[in-house]
Amino acid sequence: MLFSYSLQSTASGSVVVDRVVAVVNGEIITMSDLQREEALKKTDKPDERLLLEDMIDRKLQMAAAKRAGMDVTDKELADAVEDIMKRNSMDSKQFEAALAKEGLTLEQYKIELREQMTLSRVFNKYVRSGLAVDEAEVRAYYEKNKKTYSMPEEIRVRHIFFKLPEDATPAQTEAVKEKALEALERAKKGQDFIRLVEELSESENADQGGDLGFMQRDQVIPEIEEATRTLKPGELAGPIQCAGGFHVIRLEEIRTQVKPFEKVKDEIAKMLYEQKSENTYRTWLQTLRSDSLIENRL
Repeated sequence: MLFSYSLQSTASGSVVVDRVVAVVNGEIITMSDLQREEALKKTDKPDERLLLEDMIDRKLQMAAAKRAGMDVTDKELADAVEDIMKRNSMDSKQFEAALAKEGLTLEQYKIELREQMTLSRVFNKYVRSGLAVDEAEVRAYYEKNKKTYSMPEEIRVRHIFFKLPEDATPAQTEAVKEKALEALERAKKGQDFIRLVEELSESENADQGGDLGFMQRDQVIPEIEEATRTLKPGELAGPIQCAGGFHVIRLEEIRTQVKPFEKVKDEIAKMLYEQKSENTYRTWLQTLRSDSLIENRL
């Protein structure tokens, strides 16, 4: 039979009974405690079992803090409340009004804040203390996971450009297209592509061998990007009509760059530190649980 205790008496003398859902080293957690926790979460249907496990963990940590003499004093609590009010530019009346909107009294808030402060202290002592990530660990992770830090694929293209007149007639368009086809055939027969650019191209970068430089695929003119999808470096495509004329292109290179170590080392260090913290925290909690008497009656 489940242990229970009287929560309140009604005017008629009947007794409302609150069920005990867990016992942690002799301390009880009731269904009403769990329901208050659910209300604080402000979610539609929190998982009661997970919520209760979290409450058990907090009780274990609070007990560890008490054993270590890490309790938050009344003065520390009062100073913390005062600091919170100052940071939010509120006086005591405004602060209590704000708490009331959240369904809390000042005393309830202080109970929660004291617990948060205590849990923070105990976490710093038993989890974060002595925890560090050195650069060798960061570098090793970077080298092992370089693909994670790959940048978007880039292509480098050269082109011969044949300009269309404004408001070109179908006959003019066909004539320009024929010129582009002739250039493509000459390139396919082995004529030097850069010399063909210098001889034929009407683009502004003709004197640079028609080199468009490295471009991320999503930033390339769509028609050219599509034409390069099936090409290998050194292969040709065209004529491609876009951007006011026809292009004959040669794909020069495809590359996928990796973000430099210096750019991502802080991000990696933070991630590794959080992983270590989580693992250390879980190990510590398991130790607390194994040294305790816990009954989960939910």
